[in-house]
Amino acid sequence: MNTSSSHHEPANPGSTDDGLVDGIQAHDEQAWSQFVDEYSPLIYLWCRNCDLQPADALDVSQQVFQAVSRSITSFSRRSGNGSFRGWLFIVTINLIRNYLTRTLRGPRPQGGTSIQIRLLQEPDLVDEESLSAVPSSDEASSIQSILDTARSSFDDRTWQCFWLVAMEGHSAVEVAAQFGMQPAAVRQAKYRVTQRLRRDLKDLS
Repeated sequence: MNTSSSHHEPANPGSTDDGLVDGIQAHDEQAWSQFVDEYSPLIYLWCRNCDLQPADALDVSQQVFQAVSRSITSFSRRSGNGSFRGWLFIVTINLIRNYLTRTLRGPRPQGGTSIQIRLLQEPDLVDEESLSAVPSSDEASSIQSILDTARSSFDDRTWQCFWLVAMEGHSAVEVAAQFGMQPAAVRQAKYRVTQRLRRDLKDLS
């Protein structure tokens, strides 16, 4: 999926219409770019409000986009999935729980904050509204700016390697074949962008 399409003005994610969902399901490049632009800050915010550190929130956010890319065709309001934002919240929470299960060592964690333990032990008590509160007036608006700045700091091929591997779940071998590169060079490109984003996002903590 090409990611060089132009940026879109952020919109209220809750207003996502059927056309955007249909576009994502049809693998439309512009629709996917709009989805990432609009939802990156919200997904990152959900992760941070579960007390994930900036680098971990970035990693889980990337996993969310990979999961959406793989499973978006299964989403349908008519089949009882509800709103797209609600479906996305469930995807995100499940991945946060997977992360916490690995890092907090099982269902009876010996560490972690109260919200992390509650998410593992009583997940139904953690809802979208409680995790969508903006902790500071500047954080949500700053996230997209950081992504945009990072995008402009790398050449197109480096960003494409990062995007295809980190955000869409392609293997380094697949991307290397697409661009005529060695897999190690693709992994290095992903690493460079990820490190830049981790550094910039850490300033928000």
